[in-house]
Amino acid sequence: MSLEIRAMADHEAQGVADMVHGLARDLALGVVPNLTGAKLVEARELVNVVVASEQGKLLGACLYLMTYSTFRAAKGMYVVDLFIEATARNRNIGLALLKEASRIASRNGAKFIKLEVDHANEGGARFYERLGFKKKLEDRLFILEQDGLNKFIRGE
Repeated sequence: MSLEIRAMADHEAQGVADMVHGLARDLALGVVPNLTGAKLVEARELVNVVVASEQGKLLGACLYLMTYSTFRAAKGMYVVDLFIEATARNRNIGLALLKEASRIASRNGAKFIKLEVDHANEGGARFYERLGFKKKLEDRLFILEQDGLNKFIRGE
């Protein structure tokens, strides 16, 4: 069996969307992601996806965006999701996906990687810490969801 790490093909988008749904389920987040394969393909100009497959079966995916830090005055890579199917874990597939995504982002000018780990994802936090990622306690995440965004735009 030969593991393949490569860019996602459009026909694999629904499988990747299913993995994002699996991530929410595995972490018992109590939310259902809105992502579908069609929406992922539609967002290809924003979202980059690297997949791991073996004998035609998707085993994992790394979804990332290019970003920019004004403090660093540099382009960076923002990891949106990294997911490995439960049956394929502990084979360094997550590491291989993250490295390939990092190589691609680096060729596109990335000088750093940024990501968030849900509080429920202790395994994910340990994984990134082992790779040398540092927790940045100075930052706080704020989000204005669609209803709030619409009210903000209307001045409500």
